[in-house]
Amino acid sequence: MSKRLYSPLRPQSISEVLDTAFQIFAASLPKTLPYGIWIILAGQLGNIYNLAAGRPLGPLVPHDAPSGIVYGVSLIAVFTLWAAMILRQRAMVQGELNSMRVELSRALRTIPALLPLAILMTVAVAVGIVLLVLPGVYLMVALSMAMPAVVLASKGPIDAMIFSVHLMRGCWWRTLAIFLVTAVIVSVFYILAIVLVAIAVQFVRGADVALVTAASTVLIIALGAFSAPFLGATVLAVFGDLQLRHAAAAAGPAEI
Repeated sequence: MSKRLYSPLRPQSISEVLDTAFQIFAASLPKTLPYGIWIILAGQLGNIYNLAAGRPLGPLVPHDAPSGIVYGVSLIAVFTLWAAMILRQRAMVQGELNSMRVELSRALRTIPALLPLAILMTVAVAVGIVLLVLPGVYLMVALSMAMPAVVLASKGPIDAMIFSVHLMRGCWWRTLAIFLVTAVIVSVFYILAIVLVAIAVQFVRGADVALVTAASTVLIIALGAFSAPFLGATVLAVFGDLQLRHAAAAAGPAEI
């Protein structure tokens, strides 16, 4: 690979970070798409259980002990697969490639830190939103690099949160801008795809609401499988850039 994608050689502009994210996504997609598919399927374990139990689909809220176990397994599976996907993306853009067994083993070792981190982040953001909304929004961005810090920098839950906040010093607004652009891109693809499916179904079967709904659901799941590697690539690009900026700031003005 002619261009170094992770970590970058110099601090990047917003457009350069987004370009790096697209390049990481394109370079790693063939090898990370299976992870994307499994992440989506793992996230649907609760709905699969509800269907099997004769319950309607809805929010993944445990109703009893078995559903609580299914929810917990789903959460652990999603976190494990996400961590393994990020590890694979980093390895690929660095010219390496580990076996899936190695990636999943390393990912599983991050679960004891990722689960309490997820709880702490959820509580912190929820409290911030309840108080004045804006503190919650600030924390959503300020803590967004905590999970990558656990997976890529071997931080503990508290250290990862502190590290993420330190990375965001002077970079909060630009990070928010990157995430907003990413969200817009993903949303546009979802909307266009659903519209195209609806139009195609109208031509094939006429106004069949059930068919449109089923086709849209399948498409959303398929797009989710592609979105996961893209979001992972964005997180990796942002994390690499912020780490470089943080190191340069610590070294002094002359190094920035």
